[in-house]
Formats: sequence, C-alpha cells, structure tokens
Amino acid sequence: MSGRSRVASSALLATVGIGVQGLAKLLVTVVVGRVFGTETLGQTTALLSLSVFTALLWPNAAGNTASRVLAITLRGRRSDTAVNRLLGASMAVSSVVLAAVTVPVAIAWGASPGMVVGGVGVVVGYGLYCYARGAQLGYDRAPRVALWDTVTSLLALGLLVAACVARLEPLVLLPLAVGYTVFAIACWPRGNRAAGAPEPTAGVLGFAAWNVLAVVTSNGLLQLTMISAQVSSSALEAGVYAAAFTLATPASMVGQALGQVLVPAFAHRSDGGSLRSRGVLLLVGGFAAGTAVVFGLVAWLAGWFLPLVYPAEGAAAVADLRYLMVGVWVFTVGLVPAALLLASGRSRQVALASVAGFVVGVVLMAVLAPSTGVAGGTTGFLVGSAVNLVAVVVLGLRRR
Repeated sequence: MSGRSRVASSALLATVGIGVQGLAKLLVTVVVGRVFGTETLGQTTALLSLSVFTALLWPNAAGNTASRVLAITLRGRRSDTAVNRLLGASMAVSSVVLAAVTVPVAIAWGASPGMVVGGVGVVVGYGLYCYARGAQLGYDRAPRVALWDTVTSLLALGLLVAACVARLEPLVLLPLAVGYTVFAIACWPRGNRAAGAPEPTAGVLGFAAWNVLAVVTSNGLLQLTMISAQVSSSALEAGVYAAAFTLATPASMVGQALGQVLVPAFAHRSDGGSLRSRGVLLLVGGFAAGTAVVFGLVAWLAGWFLPLVYPAEGAAAVADLRYLMVGVWVFTVGLVPAALLLASGRSRQVALASVAGFVVGVVLMAVLAPSTGVAGGTTGFLVGSAVNLVAVVVLGLRRR
C-alpha cells in the first residue's frame, strides 16, 4: 500500500472510530434528555464538557506526544520503554489531580453525589482514553482503535439502558466512564519490543507541555461555550443550548481524527508537512471544502432533525445549532494545519499562535454572554477560532 493510501485508510478508520464514540455520547445525551428531562440534560452535558476540557490540561497533549514520539521510535527501530514509562507516570499523576479538581466543580454546579462520582469517572476515563488512543495511532494501529471504539461504545450504551430501566438518574454518566476506561485498558501502550537503543526522553515532556497550551487554547474554546451557557443562562436555556451543542460537538471530532493520523504520518517528512507543499495545500483546501459541504448540510437540515432528536428542546435549539456549526467549521479546518506543524516538532509555535485566538474568544464571551446569553459564547468561539486558523496558516506558509 502506498504512503498516501495508508494515510487515507488510517484517517478513515480513525474518523469512523471517533465518530462511533461521538455517536455514543450523542445517544447518551438524547436518552438522558428524553428520560430525565431538560435540566438533567444540561447538567450532564456540562459535566461531559468539563471532562473534555480537563483532558486538555494534560491527557490530550500526552496522547499527541505519544502519537509523534512512538511513531518516530517505531520507524527508527528503537525501544520505547523509557518513553512509555515517562508518559505513563505523567498520566497517573494527572488523573489524580484532575479527579480532585472535578469534585468541587461538580458540587458547585449543584450535582448530586451520584452525579459527582459519574463526573469524576468520566474525567479520569476520558483522559486515559485520549492518551491510549494517541499511542495506538503512533503505532499505526488505526484498525485496533476503530474496533475498540466500537466495542466500548456499545458497552456504554448497554449500561445506559440498564441505568434508565432502573431509573438511576444520578448514575447516567457512569456508562461512558466505564466505556472509556475499558478502551484505555485494552489499548494502553505496552512497548514495541524493539531490540535497539532506547529512545531518548529528553524534550518529551517539554513538547507535551507546549501542546497542553495549544490544545487548551484551541479545543478548549469550544467546551467553554457550554460552560458559559451553564453559568450565564437559566437552567432551561442551558438545556436548550445543550441540545444544539451535543450535535455540534461530534462534527468537531472529524478534524481531530484526521489530525491524530497526520501527526505520526508526517513526523518524518523533511518539511513536516509545510503548507508550501502543493500536496499538503491541496489536502488542507480539499478538507476545508469537503467539511463546508457536510457542515452546511447539517445546518440546513437542523430544522427537520433537531425536533426529532430532542422533542422538548429541538425547535428552540435550531438557531443555536446553525450558528455553532459555522464556528465548528472554522475550528475544524484549523486543526489540520496545526497538526502538520506539530508533526515537524513546532508545538511551541502552535501553542503561541493558539493563545491569540483563545484570548480573543474568552474576552468576547465575558463581554457578550451577560447581555446576549448563549449567543455570546458562540460568537466568542467563532471569532477566536478564526484568529487561530489565520495564525496557523501563516505559520505553515512560513519557512521554518
């Protein structure tokens, strides 16, 4: 199989896998909204957003780092034992810290004891999932990732049905937590068993630390829109916005799936996937055009399918979803050039570029949300993502 075909195949499998996980998360929120009501939906979605946001504080970056470093180690036929030990220890520490942070936040949001436990489980489980997924893609095992994404999604949905039948409203987050944890156990990196010299660990944590800043300031802006709605709006308005948010979020995973594959695939290119390359430029342009068509179709059909998915909140959430999809498209397109920069080891530049968009977005949210409600959060996300997109494209066109 040629290099391009292999990348395309891996990208497709990774997208399918993350799409299945996104669908499972969507179905969880749909069932929760229908069975337990709008306010429970809003609280559940806010805690899910918290899990994604806290994962950006280390697990996501550790997964991106593992994706790049393990790919380089595998192709160089060097042992990755030291790298896995270092990143694994960092994940253990981060899991404890993030779990401790989740408890007071969930309590402050009025979560019940059962919901707090579920929130902690989702935060820890999703973090471990992000790291293990990145490591497996570094090993070029996209089929394995897609398989376990599917298995654990079905497991989570089965457990959710059991929770609903038993009317265990406070435990509705535990099925997802179990699914993520099982994935992490099945896909945890266990070494490439290479007999060569060990891959040096110098610079690994530094690369990850800069990547933390990059993913927090780019991906985190989307999660802040839901948190902003929870803080600045009534429980009913937040629940309506959650209906739009839960359908817009899976769309953002398309760019993340492609980015996870591009980082290890382009890690050994001399240009690191520079946008000055005609092939790379066509890749970014084609991806932008293709997602514009798909996301535009979602926005156009929102008035039809949203009321079907969320009978109580759907009609009121149509405008929110359409506005969100514009921001999600801009955000998604920016993930591809950012991934190419990461492949060439430029995590510091990606991070500094992302800061500009994040600062602009957060300032707009803080200014607009008190007066315009949920639309203010979406506006901050859209404008901040546009600033970030321009920044990473400019960096990609510049010579290193």
